[in-house]
Amino acid sequence: MAPTAEFCGIDPEGMGQLATSLRGAADRLTAFSKEFDGKLRQHGISTPALREIADIADWGGTQVSMLHGRIDLINALGEGAPELGGGDRSSLVRLPDELEDFETARGLANMYGNDIFVNFDGELQGEIIHNHADKVAKLAENPQAAAAFFALLSPKIRDSLPSLIAGTGSKTAKKDLAAFSAALGAALRAPTLVPAFAKVRNDLVKPAGSKVAAWNRLALLKGANAPTGVRSAAARALVLDDFAKKPRQDWRAAGPTEMKAYGLPSDVVALGLEVLAGDGTAVRDVFAKLGGADVKLSQTEKMKRFLDYAKSAGTGDEVADAFGRVLEAGTEATTEKPGQHSPAAAAFALDAIKAAGPFGDGLPTVAKDSMVTIAKSYIHELASGARFDKAVDRASGAGVPANWVPLPGVTPAFYLSPGDTHRFLKTFVGDKQLTDDFDATAAQFRRDTLMAAARLDAQGGTRYFEDTARMFGDLASVEFKATLDVRGEQDATDDLIRDITKNTLALGIDRIPLVGPLANEGVKAGWELTKAYGISTALDGWADSFETRVEEVTGTRSDFVLRQKYDIAYILHEAGYPASEPPAELISKSTGNLKTYDELLAEAKREANEDKKWEQVLREKLTPYEQWMDHNDSLDKKIEYSSQSLTSDQAKEQLRVWS
Repeated sequence: MAPTAEFCGIDPEGMGQLATSLRGAADRLTAFSKEFDGKLRQHGISTPALREIADIADWGGTQVSMLHGRIDLINALGEGAPELGGGDRSSLVRLPDELEDFETARGLANMYGNDIFVNFDGELQGEIIHNHADKVAKLAENPQAAAAFFALLSPKIRDSLPSLIAGTGSKTAKKDLAAFSAALGAALRAPTLVPAFAKVRNDLVKPAGSKVAAWNRLALLKGANAPTGVRSAAARALVLDDFAKKPRQDWRAAGPTEMKAYGLPSDVVALGLEVLAGDGTAVRDVFAKLGGADVKLSQTEKMKRFLDYAKSAGTGDEVADAFGRVLEAGTEATTEKPGQHSPAAAAFALDAIKAAGPFGDGLPTVAKDSMVTIAKSYIHELASGARFDKAVDRASGAGVPANWVPLPGVTPAFYLSPGDTHRFLKTFVGDKQLTDDFDATAAQFRRDTLMAAARLDAQGGTRYFEDTARMFGDLASVEFKATLDVRGEQDATDDLIRDITKNTLALGIDRIPLVGPLANEGVKAGWELTKAYGISTALDGWADSFETRVEEVTGTRSDFVLRQKYDIAYILHEAGYPASEPPAELISKSTGNLKTYDELLAEAKREANEDKKWEQVLREKLTPYEQWMDHNDSLDKKIEYSSQSLTSDQAKEQLRVWS
C-alpha cells in the first residue's frame, strides 16, 4: 500500500454499526425477494433478477459473521491499549495490518486453549499437540502474530504448557515445547504492537505464586532467547530474589516426568540461572539488583550464597552447573578477548574469582570447567596476580597497586593478590584434563609475551624479558603449589613426569623442535618445563628423586636447568635480540633457527657408538652453543638471569606469608 498522510484503519464500534446495518439490509433483501418471487410466480413471470438479489442477501449474511469475528479479534488484541485521544476517535486501537495472520493465531490459540488440552488426553493428546506444533513455530516468522497467539491463549494453559505437554508422555515433548518457546521469543523480541500481549509480557516478569508455576514459566522462557530485560526481570521475580532472601528451603518444583521430557533441572533456582546463561548483560543486571533493597549483601557474597546452596542441596549439581555457566556469561569469558575485557565484565570477573576461590578443590565438580574457561580468558590477570616482585602485600582490586611496574603485552583489567590467585587456581587444578586446558593457554601466553618482551629489549636495551620471565616463573610456581595442595606430591609430580616425557624428552631428531612457531608441543613443553624447574627446588627431598624417576622412564639425562637455558636462548634469538650469527652446526635444517636442547640431545644419542657415549657427543655439540653465548655478553647475561628467574621457588615460599 502506498504511503498516505491520512489514517487508515478499523473502528470496532463503527464496524459493529456497519455489521448491524448490513444484517438489517440482508434481512430486508431476503424478505423482499421472497415476497415478490411468490407474487410473480403466480403470474408465470420468470424471476432471475430476484434470485440475484437473494444471493446478495446471502453474501451480506456471511459478511456479517466475518465482521463480528473481526470485531471480537480486534477487541481482544486491543485489550489494555491506551486511548489515542478524545472525541469520536477514543475507541481506536492501533494494530499491525496483518489480520489474516492474526486469524491464524486466534485459531491456534483457540485449538490449544479450548480443545486439545480440554477434550483430549494421553497419547492422542500428545500426538495432536505435535501435529500442530510446527504451525506454532511458524508464527515466529511473524512476531506480531506470535504475540497475538500468546495474548489469545488461555493464561491457565500458557502458565502450565511445559507440564501439560510432558504429561502426555509424548516422545516429541522437547521439540514441541521448543516450538512454543520460539514463538514466545519472537514476540518478546519484537516491539509490542499488540496491546494485549503487554499483559503476557508483564505476567512473565511477576511472581508466579508458586514454585511449580514459576518453573513452568522459566521452562517456556529457557529456549525463547528472550531479550535481556525480560530474562533478568523474570529470573529475579520468579525465583532468584526470593532465593537471595531465604535460600534455605526446598526449591524443587518439577517431577521426573518433566525432567525426563526436557532434560531441564527440577530445581527452580537452577532453572532461573539457566535462563540467564549466555546473556552476560542479564547476568550482571541480576547480581547487581538481586534481592532488592532487602538484601544487604555484596556481589561476592551473593555469588557465595549460590555455591553454599549447591554444596548443601540434593539438587546441588543442577545449581552448580548452571551457576558456573552464569559466571562464564557475566565475565564474558567466551565473548571478549583476554587482556581486552570491558570494565563491566572485568568487575564481575573480579568478584567471581574472589567468590569461587575460597571453595578451592571443594567447588562442585560440575562447575570446575567454567572456572577454567574464566581462567583462560583472564590469563593476564592471573599472571599479574602471581607476581611477587612488586606490591606483594596488595589486595585484589581494580586499582593499580602502589609501585606497580607494568610489563609489555600484559594488560590486566584488575589486579589479584597472590593469595586470591592461588585460591582460584585450586578450584580446578585437581582435575588433570582441566589443568591441561589451562596450561595450553598459559603456555601460548608465555611464549607470545616473552617473544614481545625480547623484541622490545632488542630495540631499546630494556630489561622487560627478565621481568617477564620472572612473572611466568611465579605463575608456574603458584600453579604447581596449588596442584600440590590439592592432589599431593606423588600424584602431581607423576603427572608432570608423564607430560614432560610425552612432550619434551620423547622428541626425536625427525620431530618438530621443542620450541618454535610451528611446534605446538614445544610451546606447551616450555610451560611444563617451567613448572618442572620449580619442582626441582620447591620439593626439597623430591628434587633428586624427580629427575631420577624421569631418567628411569626415558633413559635420558633430565637436566631441566639446561633445557630452560636453551629454551630462553631460542626465544631471544627468534625475537631478533642482538647477537652474532650462530655457528652453522647450531642451525636447524627444518626451521632455519637455533636447534633446541632436545634436538641436540636426539642427535647425540643417534650419533653415539661404542667408542663415544651420547653424553660426550652432547657435550661436544653444546660446546659451540656455549661459546656462541659467551661471545655475546649481553645475550648471555640475559639468558642466565631469565632462566634463574624462571627456576626460582620464591613464589612458593612467599605464598606461606601472603596467601
